[in-house]
Amino acid sequence: MTPRLMTMMVLAMSVSGCATGDDPTMFTGAIKPVAPTLTADVSPDYAAAYLPQVAGRVDAVRQTSRTDHIFQTILYPNPGYSDGENQLTVSIAPPSSDKSYFQAPTQREVVREMRGQLPGVPMRIMATAGQNQNGPFGYAIGASANGGTCIFAWQTARDISRDDQTGFARFGRTRYAAKVRLRYCHPTMTEGSLVSLMAGLRIREVSEATVEMLRFAEGSGVAGRATYAIQQPEPVQKRPTALRPKAVVATASGKAKTAALPVRSGPRVLKPEELAGYKNAQASMPATVAVASKVATKPVAVKAPAIPLPGDLDR
Repeated sequence: MTPRLMTMMVLAMSVSGCATGDDPTMFTGAIKPVAPTLTADVSPDYAAAYLPQVAGRVDAVRQTSRTDHIFQTILYPNPGYSDGENQLTVSIAPPSSDKSYFQAPTQREVVREMRGQLPGVPMRIMATAGQNQNGPFGYAIGASANGGTCIFAWQTARDISRDDQTGFARFGRTRYAAKVRLRYCHPTMTEGSLVSLMAGLRIREVSEATVEMLRFAEGSGVAGRATYAIQQPEPVQKRPTALRPKAVVATASGKAKTAALPVRSGPRVLKPEELAGYKNAQASMPATVAVASKVATKPVAVKAPAIPLPGDLDR
């Protein structure tokens, strides 16, 4: 092989290698190939976690999801509307996806989250931790401007996977963890009552099938929290008037004309001559009416069944 041929082959390979790479001038930072995640309203039956009944019923569940990741905001009623929404947020993902799913948040992270959830409310982080079925949790208590009491609680549940598989299937399945945040204010509940909400928290056991079920629930089209809508009156529908049938009648002159037929379903109106005959018939009738004499009948013996029926109890 001549040196010229070898040089040409090396140049061709280098050019082809450069052609297969990404050209940085063809991409910009303003365009991202991944679409933004949308929030969907799902039924309260698909809530990933629940508070005790004293917290009230679930008003709405807002959910976003991606592969092996579910994020829900569960809304509860709030008597003090000036304090914002009472919400329980749950984020579910494999522990390997982020360290926050197996490591507790720092104090700086908790303070930053509290300022975003409860702006202007002085919160006091409690030194003692609470406990529920998912492990220990931390919380802070504060007084709102209108005199109510607020709680902000946080918890990291390292394993919420369902333990219903045996054998080698237990080693090949995906494990899931959860991050929980509770933001709840009430005008009359005490500090102990607010802490009991987090102590009674229940998190749904999660498996790969559960994640797929929750993601499928986003397409159910369930309406969120009820809003005030303007009720417009329905238009009044007029009933169609019945057309009176007509028939062709031959006259004395031999010409045909149409005549309206009587409506069978309508009431019959008496003619004047019929009214006069009805009065004469009423005048000719006797003033008294004989009543038929009663005929003595022999009583018939009724034999009751062995088990009395409801109709036999009044006899």
